[in-house]
Amino acid sequence: MRVRKMIAALAAVSMLTAFSAQAVMAADAITISAEKVKAKAGAEFTLNIDMSGVPAEGISVCEFAVTYDPSVVTVSGVTAGGIVGTPDDSGMDGAPTFGSDTATEGMVTFTYAVVQDDAAYYITKDGTFATITGKVAEGAEAGMESPIKIVAIERPVTEGSTEMNDSIYAGRIDGNDPSTAVVTTYDVTVADGSVTVVGEGETQATDDTSGDGDTLYGDVDEDGAVKMVDMILLNKYLMIGEPVTPQGLKNADVNCDGEPDQGDALNILRSVIGLVELPIK
Repeated sequence: MRVRKMIAALAAVSMLTAFSAQAVMAADAITISAEKVKAKAGAEFTLNIDMSGVPAEGISVCEFAVTYDPSVVTVSGVTAGGIVGTPDDSGMDGAPTFGSDTATEGMVTFTYAVVQDDAAYYITKDGTFATITGKVAEGAEAGMESPIKIVAIERPVTEGSTEMNDSIYAGRIDGNDPSTAVVTTYDVTVADGSVTVVGEGETQATDDTSGDGDTLYGDVDEDGAVKMVDMILLNKYLMIGEPVTPQGLKNADVNCDGEPDQGDALNILRSVIGLVELPIK
């Protein structure tokens, strides 16, 4: 099941990139961003790769890579984020295939595709696409930094071509028949992140990718404190789509699973009345 679906997913990516090489219609724009995190020498870290500006019609195919400095950090694992949906080993043919490859030192590649024309499995909201886990080198000195860059996957544009790909792809394929399918590509902008080494007396923290500040778990309205109103705002966001900023959503994800939900709202309430400390891991 997994091998068959991965082949189908790669075919979907090839289809999107082939259409993108022609004069096709582009619609909307999304941003793929990497967090800025801090960690001590020898310590583990987690870093989210997020998507924002996701159109309501959704994303069914995307392909990109993340690069890092292997002399400063190593990558130990990758997990799918909350916006990806049902894992590819669920047994459902229409479910998305999420692929990541860490075999090349200094790079993680990502491929995502819904292998059948089923919009129920498209990415349709902003949030965490993937979470990277890793470790800072034992001998890394405070102040050293590994840039985390969102880049195109270097490969031939088409099979057998000498021209190398220089684009990040994201889009939607409506229809299972390649001869009649409607392909929409999205413009992609990126916001790079980093892993910065801190000294023993400093605090490990996660920064907003916009550079506005550190994550204060539970502070959904970003007023600098965790209060009952934060739980209320998160519930309104979940139920009726009340606007919350990207940083507010990061703050709302108090159990650090990549997607704010009712469980996070309950834990914010529990923290306000002194039953738990945030974040909850």
